[in-house]
Amino acid sequence: MSRNKEYAMYWGCWVPSRQPSVEAACRKVMDRFGIGIRDMEGVSCCPDPVVTERLQREMWLALAARNISIANSMGMDLATVCNGCYETFFEAIETLKTDNTLREEVKKVLEQIGKPLPSSTSLKHIVEILGQDIGIDEIKNLSTNKLSKLNVAVHPGCHLFRAHDREKVRDKPKLLEDIVDATGAKRVDYGIQRFCCGYPHRVVEEEFSLKMMLAQKLERMWEEGADCIVVSCPACNIQFEFGQLELKRKYKMSFGEGIPVVHVVELVALALGIKPEEFGLHTHRGPTKNIITKLEK
Repeated sequence: MSRNKEYAMYWGCWVPSRQPSVEAACRKVMDRFGIGIRDMEGVSCCPDPVVTERLQREMWLALAARNISIANSMGMDLATVCNGCYETFFEAIETLKTDNTLREEVKKVLEQIGKPLPSSTSLKHIVEILGQDIGIDEIKNLSTNKLSKLNVAVHPGCHLFRAHDREKVRDKPKLLEDIVDATGAKRVDYGIQRFCCGYPHRVVEEEFSLKMMLAQKLERMWEEGADCIVVSCPACNIQFEFGQLELKRKYKMSFGEGIPVVHVVELVALALGIKPEEFGLHTHRGPTKNIITKLEK
C-alpha cells in the first residue's frame, strides 16, 4: 500500500452540488489509509466529454487543459471520483501529446489567462487509488463482516473502460468488482453490466434514455435480487437515482420502493465501519435507509 501519497482531487460538478456524501466518504476513507487529497482551487467544469467535446472541441480542450494545469501547479498527480471527468482528462492529456495543431491553439489560449500548457500529468480514477494505492488485500483485511448480507449490482459505467491499451480496457472495471468483493458484499450477475445506463442520451431523447436503457438495467438488477447499485460515476448515480423517480412519475414503472444507489467509495466507507451518518448517506434521493435496515438484521 502506498501511504503518504497525496493527490490533487478534482471533485467535478455533481459531487459538490448534488452528492456531498461521496466527497465526505472519500475524505474519510483516504484519511483512514493515510492518503492525502488536496482541493484544486479555481477549477471549472472538466468539461463534459460527450456533449461539450462534440459541440466545440477546441473550447473543451482549452478548459480541460486549464484544469490540468492547476494540478500541475500544485506539483501533484490528478485524481477524480467521476468516470466522465476521467474520460475528459484522459483524452485531453493524450490530445495535447499527439495533436501539434490543437496543442499550439490551446497554448495561445492559456497564455492569455496566464496559465502554462500542462506538462506530463499522471491521472488516476478513485477506483485505481482504492484498488492499487491502497490495495484489495488492505481493504479486505480492514473491512468488517457487516456487508456480507448485502447483494449489490455493480455498474461500471462506459468511461471506466477508457485505457491506453486495448488489452487493458477491462482493468478498471475488474478492479471495481474486486473492490466490491473486498468489502464483503455479494455481487449479483445481472448479465448486462456493460450496457450504458442511458445518462448521455437524456440530452437527445429522455424517454428513450429512461425506458429503453435505464429500465432495462433496473429490471435485470431487480430480478437478480440486488439490494443496491454500486457505481463509480456521479452521472450514473444521477441516472439511476433520479431516473427511478422519473420512471415512476412519468411512466408508472417502479422496482419496489426503488433500488438505492451508492458510489463505490461510500461502500468502502461502510465496510470500514464508518457510520452512514458520518458521511451523509441519508442525503441520497433513493431509499438508502433500506441498505442500513438490511445490514442491521
